[in-house]
Amino acid sequence: MNKQVRKSLANVISGLFLMISLYLYWNVFHGTNMYSFLGILIATPIINGIMYKVLPVKGKGKKRVSSSRKNNSKGHKSKKVFHQLRSDKEIIESPLEELSWREFERICYLYFKARGYKPRQTANGADGGVDLIIYNRHHQANEAVQIKHYLLSNNQITVREMRELNSAKRNYNCVLARFITSSGYTCQALMEADKYNIRCDHIDWVRSRIEKWRKSELAKNSS
Repeated sequence: MNKQVRKSLANVISGLFLMISLYLYWNVFHGTNMYSFLGILIATPIINGIMYKVLPVKGKGKKRVSSSRKNNSKGHKSKKVFHQLRSDKEIIESPLEELSWREFERICYLYFKARGYKPRQTANGADGGVDLIIYNRHHQANEAVQIKHYLLSNNQITVREMRELNSAKRNYNCVLARFITSSGYTCQALMEADKYNIRCDHIDWVRSRIEKWRKSELAKNSS
C-alpha cells in the first residue's frame, strides 16, 4: 500500500483505540483517574506512529524476489548475468573455483585453440545454446559446444539442456555437438545425449584436460 493509505489506516486504528479507551475510562472507571486519561492521550499518537511503520509497503517484497531472479547464474533459460572478463593471462593463472562462467568459457576456448581446433566464440548473451564452434579433425566437421560452469553449485545437466543443444547446433550448421560442464549429468540427460550423439565431458575430463593444460601453461610461462 502507498503512504496515503498507510497513514489513513494508522489514523483509523489509533482513533479506534482512543474511542475505546475513553469509553472504558468514563463508563468503567467513571473518569476518576486523571493519570489514566493522560496516558490515553499520550498513547494515541504513539500507536498511530507504530501502525504507520508496521503496515506493509506495496511492492517491497516483490522487488526482492525480482532482484534474486536477476542474479541467477547462467542456465535454465535465464538471462546471463554479466561478469567482467579478466585477461587471458589472469584466467590461466586462476584455479577453476575462481573462474566466472564467462571465464570458464574463455579457458575452454583457449584450450581448444592451443590444441588446434580453430575455435570460434558465439556472441555473448545470445549464444542460442552454443558457446563455441570448433573443428573436429577426426570427423572433419564443425562441432557445436555448450559450456556450463556449475562447479560451486553442483547443478547437474538435465535433459532440457541436451535438447536445447541438439536444436541449437542446426542453427550453426553443425552436425556434431559436445557438452562441457564443471559438474555432471543426470542419468536421463546422458540417455538423451546418446540418442542425439552428443559427447558429454564432465568435471573429471575438465580436470584431466583443461586443468592439466592450464598448469602446463603456468609452468611454461614461469620458466
